[in-house]
Amino acid sequence: MAGSGSGRAEIDTLRHTDQVTALTQALAQTAALGIAQGSWTSATSNALEGLHVAEGTGDDLLAAQCRASLGWLAAARGEEQTVADFAARTIEVWLPCGMRAFSAGAEWNLGMTALFAGRAEEALDHLVRLTEHGHHTAHPTIAVLAAADTAEAALQTGQRATAEEQARRLRRWAERTGAAWAISATHLVHALLASGADAEKQFRLALDVPGARSRPFNYARTRLLYGEWLRRAGRRSDARTQLAEAAEIFRRLDAAPLLARTRAEQELTGQHLRRDSPARDTAAILTPQELRVARLAAQGLTNREIGAQLLISPRTVGHHLANVFPKLGIVSRADLARIDFGDGLHLIG
Repeated sequence: MAGSGSGRAEIDTLRHTDQVTALTQALAQTAALGIAQGSWTSATSNALEGLHVAEGTGDDLLAAQCRASLGWLAAARGEEQTVADFAARTIEVWLPCGMRAFSAGAEWNLGMTALFAGRAEEALDHLVRLTEHGHHTAHPTIAVLAAADTAEAALQTGQRATAEEQARRLRRWAERTGAAWAISATHLVHALLASGADAEKQFRLALDVPGARSRPFNYARTRLLYGEWLRRAGRRSDARTQLAEAAEIFRRLDAAPLLARTRAEQELTGQHLRRDSPARDTAAILTPQELRVARLAAQGLTNREIGAQLLISPRTVGHHLANVFPKLGIVSRADLARIDFGDGLHLIG
């Protein structure tokens, strides 16, 4: 439903009724589907609204569903403190209840964050818990969803047997469900495990699965990994083709960590990237959450007021501002008033 015109119409209708639970359910479902389809801006908005409504009515279950979507988005965007805050709260609330799905999702987000930041060992420490018998975050479905991440982290740390286990897990799921994403992910992990012509064959199969393009983040990630493989094989021109498409998708999604990785890989192919204008460069160095925090702080809101609007803690607001100041070359909140947060960022006055 999420992301479709009918989904939006249903939410708009429910907003004008007293069906609060139905509205929250629709928002949570719409956010989850929007993530898969690459509609991350609307997914964030729907998840935030759903979380606000759910917390207002005391519906902890639906609040957790919305928080899970926000945590995943934060991980993909590289917002590490937000991921950590969501994970800590999720595990604290749901671990005593025995609701492993939410705790497992939080563990996956922590693993994603570390992997995308280049900390493969830390990532693997989190991700292997999803399949560790008896661990409080072990969960078979979340383990499948995270299998490609686990395999990549395992191979980066020399744990080939763990990556092979993830390939088998994905293949069983793909055979049982026929899900396009699982089939594509199975080919991707096999590509990472293979070499030579077989690796390239698996990369191509992963990209050519019908429906693979409908999940743009996963599709771009396959392009990135294929481009990295092509560059290592000395095929720089072919690598640039794959990397260019990956970069464009990551840029559109604001998937900052993997966009940075893609750009670094493009430069390794010998490509000289065209730099954006200064105003756009400044905007690009802030994560979407940092930009939201900075805009509100520039309006004079306190950390507590900003946190209330963005549904994050005042401590997390302070963490984001501590990152924003050096990125923008300023030293205080007062300096934020001199920045135009319209189309790109630039100093005024």
